[in-house]
Amino acid sequence: MTEAPSSASLPLRTRLLALSQLLTSMVCIQFGSSLAKSIFPVFGTSGVVGLRVCLAAFMLVPFFRSWRFLSVHVLRLVIPYGLAMTGMNLCFYLALQHIPLGTTVTLEFIGPLVVAFVGSRKLSDIGWILLTVLGLALVLNPSASTKTDFAGVGFALMAALCWALYILFGQRVAGKVPGAHACALGMACGACVVFLPCFVPALIIGFSAPAMLGLGVLVAFCSSALPYSLEMLAMQNLNARDIGILSSLEPVCATVAGAVILHETPSLLQLCGILCVVAASAGIILSPSKPKQKAVPARDVPELPN
Repeated sequence: MTEAPSSASLPLRTRLLALSQLLTSMVCIQFGSSLAKSIFPVFGTSGVVGLRVCLAAFMLVPFFRSWRFLSVHVLRLVIPYGLAMTGMNLCFYLALQHIPLGTTVTLEFIGPLVVAFVGSRKLSDIGWILLTVLGLALVLNPSASTKTDFAGVGFALMAALCWALYILFGQRVAGKVPGAHACALGMACGACVVFLPCFVPALIIGFSAPAMLGLGVLVAFCSSALPYSLEMLAMQNLNARDIGILSSLEPVCATVAGAVILHETPSLLQLCGILCVVAASAGIILSPSKPKQKAVPARDVPELPN
């Protein structure tokens, strides 16, 4: 994948369209995550993951006709990418069973933040890492009246690890498989893993509760199919810097979605912690970069697949 041209040189209308596509993608992902949490009692966590991954694969692969790019070499690249994507979704939803959406996304954000820091290797970024640590301490807020759910924190940190692997594997895929097809084929690889243990049982339940199955389809569309497609369009006209800056708003979007849809209201200290993580992400991205950078595939900057 070639890197997008400098977005500053694009017409204002084109730039605004690309920015709106990326923002819409972020909102869709958090809306889908909130909706997914509401159907956990019906399908269970694994069932929702199966519905999201498999149904999204059924949508993306035919739409992009990605089977045209299948080969042994391509499969070696996209299988780890797809497994990391699926693991990220599973751990993310497991975390949602225990802790609020905004907290989950903020903790999950550690993955891409660490990748950005390691890739930067600048002494000045230590300050941003310390700000991240402060933000996470405020988000977890051990002095609050409610105790920290360590199971939820653990699952969120596992999701962060999977997100970091997702980025690293995505960089291997970049330039060798077109972005849309890499995403579709990676989703298909993940679907092969969760099809029998997760998707089939959820589908059986869905036959007796078609309204809930319809919500599962909506989760797959809002959390994966639509946002990934919008990201591909935005990537054509935005560079990694622009995408990274906007993606630092992801925890804020998650907090708003959790408050509006799930009625999960964070404390003032937790809000301050989320803003600290957002500021640290933007600070690392806005810091002067190395002279040479590899092109970044979709979702290879701090942002949620889930």
